[in-house]
Amino acid sequence: MKKKRLSSLLAAVLCLSLAACGTTETATSSSASEPSSSTASSSETGGESSSEEGSTESDYSEKLTIQYANVAPIEGYDYNHGDAYASFWADKFNWELEIISFSWDNWDETFRIWANSGDLPDVSVFNYGKSTHPDAASWAEQGLVKAMPDDWRERWPNVSRVYDKTGLGPYLEEAYGGVYYLPRARFDTNLPGDPLPNHQLMYIRKDWADAVGFEIKDAYKVSEIMEYARLVKEQDPGGLGDNLVPITVNPDNAFTMFIQHNSTYADNFYKDENGVYQWGGASPDTLTGLKLMYQAYAEGLLYPDFYALQNEQDEEMFYISATAASVYMNGTATGMQVNMMTRFNGSTGLDSREVVHAVPILGEDGNFHQQDLINYWGTIVFSPNIEDAKFERFMDALDYGCTEEGFLLQVAGFEGEDYDYDEDGNMISLLPEGTALEGSEGKYPSIGGYMIANLKLWDDFMLDSPVVDQHWRDVSGAGYETKIKYGTPETFTATDWDCWTYDSPARRQASFTYADEYINLVTNSGSEEELEANWQAWIDSKMGIIQPVLDELNAMNG
Repeated sequence: MKKKRLSSLLAAVLCLSLAACGTTETATSSSASEPSSSTASSSETGGESSSEEGSTESDYSEKLTIQYANVAPIEGYDYNHGDAYASFWADKFNWELEIISFSWDNWDETFRIWANSGDLPDVSVFNYGKSTHPDAASWAEQGLVKAMPDDWRERWPNVSRVYDKTGLGPYLEEAYGGVYYLPRARFDTNLPGDPLPNHQLMYIRKDWADAVGFEIKDAYKVSEIMEYARLVKEQDPGGLGDNLVPITVNPDNAFTMFIQHNSTYADNFYKDENGVYQWGGASPDTLTGLKLMYQAYAEGLLYPDFYALQNEQDEEMFYISATAASVYMNGTATGMQVNMMTRFNGSTGLDSREVVHAVPILGEDGNFHQQDLINYWGTIVFSPNIEDAKFERFMDALDYGCTEEGFLLQVAGFEGEDYDYDEDGNMISLLPEGTALEGSEGKYPSIGGYMIANLKLWDDFMLDSPVVDQHWRDVSGAGYETKIKYGTPETFTATDWDCWTYDSPARRQASFTYADEYINLVTNSGSEEELEANWQAWIDSKMGIIQPVLDELNAMNG
């Protein structure tokens, strides 16, 4: 399937990448109808494990129970036979998934406890990133996570292909001397190493912006969103009184919105213009973001207890209770389908396409700030104690999910029931307008939460998917393109793999939750002057663990 919009997006990304190189660089369940008989027949137990390079026969005559831990599944939902999608996987691979839940708030810590105690479930989705890399390196070193067998690429060629697409996988393989983590590819069409922007967008009420005379633009600085919030707070166009929340964000999104979009390396190390490693926490740009967050907090523009919001509590103020004038949250096309077309429209009786505006956030310098997102989100990890039969069965499922057939099932549902093709070969949706495939309100709730056997995620496909509303597909695609438009090689930077993969006892010690640290500085300061003093004291308190890492990185750097 050709993706003209995405091709242009990724071409722009590649141009940015080359420029950089040139300078240096929940809820309720609903049942779904059964698939058509033609579709159902393909899911019979003991069928073939499909491969782009041919099929191999697998014996699935023995039913297996496999523990599967993932983030934010729908509590109490039957991920084996709760809907036709779940049944397809359970029947095809003759398994019973025992679902183990993380929440967004305890994901990292729960996994850390399991791994360190040798109690990992059979299969888990692990939140691999800069903050968890030191732990991940230690677990691989100690054999606390399973190493892939030497012949895994030959046995599961489609997994191998997607693994290489992520960019991250080969780097980790070299660093660890083996494969312990299988990254899940966000974009199947990107070039490994191309900088990719984040998903989040700033959503504002366009009808309220029009009412208070706030200009509609393709991107906003944080200070501009704060001006919008002030106008709405003063004029209250929605007539909400004390229930009005001008800006709603949870702690992680508050960090990204206010601080990281002003300070590219607020949570990392980086090379300065002289090629010397510095610490982003001490950057003056970080103080700029801290002051903006403080102003918003002190003026009552933020939800008063924003630092305690969990999961989707902040988002629900916008698309469920409709008490928020703005929210910073997921800007993927699938997220918009669920959050706008289903939740916002259903809760408010309004058409989100007419009254909601979603665009990127820029730094106060007018540039988009972000370290590139490597082409993956989360990794599949196996317990070192998993039985061979269970490991192989789940790998077969992952391999099938990486084929075109398996991927389309995950992102579009069942052919002939959820989608079809017109006479020109274009995919068309058979679902009622506004219907979501995934999520608790969707046709197949089991798809939500990235639940079943996926390595190839749907980020690029959703820009063209007929099961997602065209307006919100356009908004999502424009968001990525706008971030690239306003990014520079200095503010939207390619991955420094030497730094990213560096591991040492000092690096492992210099690991903490930046969002919590910065929010504590903001909420425990009584003025901007006190905030700046507290920030400087915080820097001084951290240098004991930060300086050894800087010394090692600069020594490695020569």
